[in-house]
Amino acid sequence: MKLIFATVAFLIVSVSALRPFDRSQIDFKNEDSVVSYFQNAIQDLGESIRAAGWDPLYIERKQINYTLPVPVIYNSTYVVEDVLSTGLSGIVVKMASYNVDSSSLSFDIQLPFTMASFGNGIVETTFFGTTFKISSSGRVAIPRLRFVGQIGIDVNNSGVTVNSSNITFTMGGIACDVHLKIQDDDYSDMMNEFIFKNLPEKIKQYNNEINELFGILSKDYINDYLRAGKN
Repeated sequence: MKLIFATVAFLIVSVSALRPFDRSQIDFKNEDSVVSYFQNAIQDLGESIRAAGWDPLYIERKQINYTLPVPVIYNSTYVVEDVLSTGLSGIVVKMASYNVDSSSLSFDIQLPFTMASFGNGIVETTFFGTTFKISSSGRVAIPRLRFVGQIGIDVNNSGVTVNSSNITFTMGGIACDVHLKIQDDDYSDMMNEFIFKNLPEKIKQYNNEINELFGILSKDYINDYLRAGKN
């Protein structure tokens, strides 16, 4: 779940990296003009992710330490090695259309493949003299993230705003091979079952709520983008 929402949140936040909105570049009475601008914006998003060094993303080693002035009460070390993430910039517009009469943009956007892997992750924490250690490694891949939706657009003399955003989210399952040890106990099988089986079931169970959340977030962020430009 964290990988999925981290991916989606990253893409939404990355809207700020797009070229500024310029109303003069769009004719909202022309379907091709609106669709072309939308497709170019999605292409810009992918390019900005790559330019920022987020795809592919590789971290050879990162260590974070946190210690209270009296370490025996609490101190913790977090280490990750050989972290690799790919696929975030591979956004594909499968379909886009604009209805001039209803001022609504329909779309089908997909991320064909996203993957995150790490060679080694260690958390070692001491709490009131007792030390706990968690170690993990592995790979998680999502064959497809798909967002099908419709955005209602209000165009008037005061500017352009989004008044509605309805999104349906689906995914093509999750492939995983994760190794997890807590102290000396191996929880790898339990973790893989949760990611491969339980997580997709939960996403399906709460699909309506997830779609509602994506609709709210996308509307807010798109309106922020519009207000920040030449509207």
